[in-house]
Amino acid sequence: MSWHDFIFSDKPGIRIRRHAIFWILWWIYFAATYYYYVQVGLQKIDFGNLSGILFLKTFLLILVHVLSCYVFIYFLLPRYLVKEKYLSLAAGTVLLIIFLLAAGYFIHSQLFPYIDLVFHYNPPATNSTLWWTSINSVLLAAPKIIAAATAIKLVKRWYLKQKEKERVEKEKLITDLQLMKAQIRPDFLFSSLDHIYTYAKSKSPNAQELLLKFSDLLSYLLYECDDAKVPLEKELRMMKEYMFMERIRFGENMEMEIDMKGNFANKTIPPLLLLPFIENSFSQCESNAEQSWMNLELRIEDHLFTMKLMNGFDMDKSEQGISSVEIINVQKRLELLYPGNHEIKMYTEQEISMTLLKINLGEKPDMRSTISSINFNNHESISGYAIN
Repeated sequence: MSWHDFIFSDKPGIRIRRHAIFWILWWIYFAATYYYYVQVGLQKIDFGNLSGILFLKTFLLILVHVLSCYVFIYFLLPRYLVKEKYLSLAAGTVLLIIFLLAAGYFIHSQLFPYIDLVFHYNPPATNSTLWWTSINSVLLAAPKIIAAATAIKLVKRWYLKQKEKERVEKEKLITDLQLMKAQIRPDFLFSSLDHIYTYAKSKSPNAQELLLKFSDLLSYLLYECDDAKVPLEKELRMMKEYMFMERIRFGENMEMEIDMKGNFANKTIPPLLLLPFIENSFSQCESNAEQSWMNLELRIEDHLFTMKLMNGFDMDKSEQGISSVEIINVQKRLELLYPGNHEIKMYTEQEISMTLLKINLGEKPDMRSTISSINFNNHESISGYAIN
């Protein structure tokens, strides 16, 4: 059994052991302080062999502590303190103080003399310190253990609420991510089908090839995108298939280049995380009346994945693509999936739109100290029509 289970478990057996250890430790402490008090304190009593007397007397006092503690943490605390009913809490506390005072005096005046008689112990005849002894051993001692038990109870309650909050946030995160992915698929599918329909209607020889590529993409979307993460190589292959389809649609009006460097094997990434940026670039290229072009540079170094995407665009329509719903959604996904472990910059300059994305796929605590400017070296250059 772990410490977490021992502290937070609600199983009866574990709770009984937990409470028993708590009260035994308090009993040992209280017995030691009570022995010191009766030996050198106000009464200056010499018990001689104190084992039996000390056991019985402290046991009776501990029973009062236990009763008052449970009344407070299981009745007054949840009913009044947690619900901020402070007047009722004050009234209940006053009644508890009266009970402690009466119980302490009754034990010292009625039960302790009987215990002394059983153990043939003759205490001093004076009772001048009886009230003070009762107050010290019950009224002043009980609040200490009540405060300790209340602190433990409140800390546990706060901890459990934090865990519940984390659980709810995690469920919300999963729901948000699923909704964002669901928003990507219909747009992507309908756009691809529309392109295929256009070529099929015109009896273009590209229709058959586009249909095969679309089949591969559809298989990826249906059977692999439900996983939390997919191999990075498959995600990039899907991107290249999509870019191939778009390249055919643009025809000779599109110049395209892809540069890749690094070992992309054994790396994973959330599905459809990069596709919205590619779609956004094609959308901007489509608005360009002159020659369209796109440059995609991909690099991975250790766990740092970098994507640099550039394309031409029409200055008058520059804000349209950047503020698209898909881009907003993918930015939210990045915040949810890689908080503090990603960097994204999107800006335009002299009819050029650029997107720079860096992600720490290793999910280390924070990548801000490791992100630096990267100079790309061409490892694989694929230009024009030949996108493999």
